[in-house]
Amino acid sequence: MGFGGSVSAMLAALKNNKRERKSRFDNKGLDIKTPGHKPFVDFKKLNTSEELKLKNQIREDARQHQRKVIGYTAIALFILGVIIWWLFIDSGRPLV
Repeated sequence: MGFGGSVSAMLAALKNNKRERKSRFDNKGLDIKTPGHKPFVDFKKLNTSEELKLKNQIREDARQHQRKVIGYTAIALFILGVIIWWLFIDSGRPLV
């Protein structure tokens, strides 16, 4: 059989490409100390008051993010409207 070299090369490549699988629950590789990184929270170990505080914090963060998105969208639409208005006024053609 003439395919012995290609099969052995395939097996060697598969062996070399293996990596250690990391899970979210393994703490080995998840100890990242960056400013934007939030530590993993195990919800099963929280008592009710901590869980309530965490839920309120998540809701407040989502509310602030939604306000930012709405604000930026409104500003972008206003600028787009002004640009379109300026182009039609500058061209001399009526808008209708």
